[in-house]
Amino acid sequence: MKNKVLLIAPSYFNYHEIISAAFHSNGYDVQLVIDEIFISPLTILLKKQLNRKKVSYQKTLLKKLNGGEFDYLVVIGGRSLDKMFLESLNNKEKLIKILYQWDSISNFDYRYLIPYFDQVKTFDSKDAFELNLQYLPLFFKMTTSKYVSEDIDLLFIGIWHSDRLNILHEIASLAVSQGLKVFFKVYYPWYMYLYLVYIKKQIMRSEFFTFKKIPIEITNQFYQRAKCIIDINHPNQTGLTMRTIETLGNGKRLITTNHHIKNESFYNEKMILVIDRTNIQIPVEFFLDHNHTLNIDELEISNWIKKLLA
Repeated sequence: MKNKVLLIAPSYFNYHEIISAAFHSNGYDVQLVIDEIFISPLTILLKKQLNRKKVSYQKTLLKKLNGGEFDYLVVIGGRSLDKMFLESLNNKEKLIKILYQWDSISNFDYRYLIPYFDQVKTFDSKDAFELNLQYLPLFFKMTTSKYVSEDIDLLFIGIWHSDRLNILHEIASLAVSQGLKVFFKVYYPWYMYLYLVYIKKQIMRSEFFTFKKIPIEITNQFYQRAKCIIDINHPNQTGLTMRTIETLGNGKRLITTNHHIKNESFYNEKMILVIDRTNIQIPVEFFLDHNHTLNIDELEISNWIKKLLA
């Protein structure tokens, strides 16, 4: 008989579907419940509506747990879970409860969740050390094709935050001066853009800016065409981003502002260039040597699932 998993995860790009599919491929009977509560920033402003949605959402989860004999409860994030739901878990002694965090504690203080789970794992090595948690970087799914021509030297596709735009402009200037081809797109919702420009008085002019999300299928096509992917982590976040793991897992070179990657066992300076966000330098030699690879197969999604449940 297959072990049954109740998976609770936010709808973030298609990662919840990738995780669910990986459970299936590893022989588990998985039921996915999508946490939709924090999708809309406007919902957060409407506190009463948010509370009603949280109560309804958690009642749905409890019905599933009470109605099915699950072996595992796997929670990704858990932002919507409160005391009512968490205390009900104490009555389910046979249920193995696992919490995985893909946010740093500086962005989401999840310490109130920790006592209710048997295992808590985080993508952030700093948080793992300080909170005595298990460290597990994010995962990747193989997407690249050897038949696609790599005609983009430097690629960035992502959402706006902090100093990303400024850094991308500096990188673009350096890259163009070295004859490199770049493709940068920075997304932000138009209503949040108006808030930043007219309320926060931020300067947001850039040829890289777009209000339109690039579909994941198109994004993957750009990734396949790129020789090197740029990762600009949030200054308050030390964990390795999904972009980092996906880039390396698919055999691409990486330029990143996250110096914590140097502590990883797979770090290879021939494939990974760590830059100082306040003094950006990109030696052209980094692009010339194509005879290096690195192996992070342990973080391929099927293997990652095994580590998550271990």
